[in-house]
Amino acid sequence: MNVASLEWVACFLVVSGVFFQLPNVRSRQVLFAAGSLGFLAAQAPAWPAWLLLGAFLGIGYLVTNLFARQPNQLIVAGYILLLVAGFTYIKQYAFLTALLPASLFESKIALVGVSYMLFRQIHLVVDAYQGQIAQFTFWNYLNYQLNLFGLLAGPIQRYQEFCEDWERLEPILINREEILKSYLRLFLGVIKVLGLGSLCMTAYSSVLTRYMSEPAGWRTIAEFFGMLYLFTAYLYFNFSGYCDIVIAGSNLLGLRMPENFNYPFVSRNIGDLWTRWHRTLGAWIRDYVFTPMFKTSVERWPSYATSLSFVAYFVAFLLAGIWHGSTWNFVVFGLLHGAGVAAAKIWEMILIRRRGRPGLKLYLQNPPIKYVAIIGTFHYFSFSLIFWSNDMATSMSIVKKLGAALTR
Repeated sequence: MNVASLEWVACFLVVSGVFFQLPNVRSRQVLFAAGSLGFLAAQAPAWPAWLLLGAFLGIGYLVTNLFARQPNQLIVAGYILLLVAGFTYIKQYAFLTALLPASLFESKIALVGVSYMLFRQIHLVVDAYQGQIAQFTFWNYLNYQLNLFGLLAGPIQRYQEFCEDWERLEPILINREEILKSYLRLFLGVIKVLGLGSLCMTAYSSVLTRYMSEPAGWRTIAEFFGMLYLFTAYLYFNFSGYCDIVIAGSNLLGLRMPENFNYPFVSRNIGDLWTRWHRTLGAWIRDYVFTPMFKTSVERWPSYATSLSFVAYFVAFLLAGIWHGSTWNFVVFGLLHGAGVAAAKIWEMILIRRRGRPGLKLYLQNPPIKYVAIIGTFHYFSFSLIFWSNDMATSMSIVKKLGAALTR
């Protein structure tokens, strides 16, 4: 069941109407947990997936408790590596299928929400190791991991933030106006996903078909930019619409979910974009991949700090790319974003060296430069999505055909 489907919206409207009529917090928690399980079951996972999910959740709870009581950096690192290795196997990444016997990949287990459960589990073990989790119960843990509003595509939320609302589960919208705004946001999210997003995807598919079937010419260039804009619009409407639905829905049931978008298309570089587009993923990459890697490298090799920061950028965004999908095109997508962030940092360093901090400030405040940077960032991001939306062969065919049209 899709959260933008009429069935889901109808069910939600009924539940939200009676949710706070229940007599106490526990009864509301039980209803919420039943809804999460029902939503998970509606995704139709097979029984092996249920067994794997049970093992993942059970082991995660035990290990998090262990790290909270007996923190050990080496064991924490080893456990995270095991989690990532298990995730890599479940997703059957292309490089694994090339390295390991084909018999190991004959059966595939589709575990719904595994990508975001992995993020939440790493959140938990690291925060438990660092002593940031004061109370940790199995009931809270299960509902945190299976929260229907963050199960499929985020936003990514910390356990502590979830529990702050979960243990009270009381209305957080203080007046009628805020309640109506949340319902309006939910319905607008449905329109984004089912209306605007679907229209953009239909148009994108049509333009892509023409682009691939026609000989290279001047129309190829126009169709290429048409694909860029249409797929970027589709992804924005589809994903931001989904976030509107789950954030508004969770607010109406007394849970605050973090915002995931903040006008991403006014970003002036790729680094800025990741603070505006899928913000919770960008923050997760920063906190759990880039920062620990950079901090460790600087402590061990301080004289190479600048160079190692660029290595950390590439590794962080490479991981972000391959997390999105198991094929080689996502590797290219991640590397393009790593290159974009690195280029922005190098340019900033050059400006500081030539003009100093005051000169950098004047540069950033210059309106024409700002608008050029925004337009350039938008097109670079849209270009990278060619490798997000197509397999490697199709992506390369699109790029080669554009090259042929430009050199005619």
